[in-house]
Amino acid sequence: MQKRSSYFLYFIIFFCISLLLLFSSKVSFLKPVNSIVQVVFAPVQSLTYGIYSSVINIGSSSKLKLLEDENRLLIKKLADLKKVEGDNKALQDQFQTVNIRSTSLLPAGVIGAPGLIPGISVPETLTLNRGQADGVKVGQAVIYKDNLIGKVIKTSNYLSSVLLITNSSSSFTASSLETNALGVVKGGGGGGLIFDNILLSESLKKDDLVVTKGDVNQKGEGFPKGLIVGKIASVSKNASDLFQKAKVKQLVDLTKLNAVFIIINP
Repeated sequence: MQKRSSYFLYFIIFFCISLLLLFSSKVSFLKPVNSIVQVVFAPVQSLTYGIYSSVINIGSSSKLKLLEDENRLLIKKLADLKKVEGDNKALQDQFQTVNIRSTSLLPAGVIGAPGLIPGISVPETLTLNRGQADGVKVGQAVIYKDNLIGKVIKTSNYLSSVLLITNSSSSFTASSLETNALGVVKGGGGGGLIFDNILLSESLKKDDLVVTKGDVNQKGEGFPKGLIVGKIASVSKNASDLFQKAKVKQLVDLTKLNAVFIIINP
């Protein structure tokens, strides 16, 4: 600090000399003296100004780096706060809408969506940050609010993999909510769902909800009754066929899920 003050004092001295030179250059009878002084002091003045500028710049650079570090820290804290707010909102929404006891639900974060390419393809599975250490088992249902998302097909100590109901390997019994038509929901791949194997005598209506029929076994594996699968988008019915079927649209955008819930005690 003392060293920097000395540089500042030198700068003031030579600044005064510069003013004197400027004044002398304006007065005709002092011009010869001005020329001599400039020759003598110009190199020293230039050196002193350069040193002072360097000291100032070093200080400014340090302050700038400090501000940049603080800014990065604030941005990280803001991102963490938004994540906590999002998680809290998901919990609040879940427990306000779901018909399942809150003690049976395990919150889980979505940390992976294999196969997802925004605007091109949708995921077929999800990776969650919960596993065997949290009580997660293969076969447990995964939901968001009252909507069925899929089931756990693989677990490790702290991670689990979920087969989405839109996956072509997925199938389960379901019924239409209004007309109670019974059938099988099959994953069509690419985000599609088909409500199939419905008797021609059954009535299907567009926009009617499709819900799970319930197939939980003694081990707690399977889907509880009444979870929303989606709504009927269109119906395909031909008199020559044995069954009719319908396309079903999910009410949840799987590509935007950040948090889901695992039913650990159905």
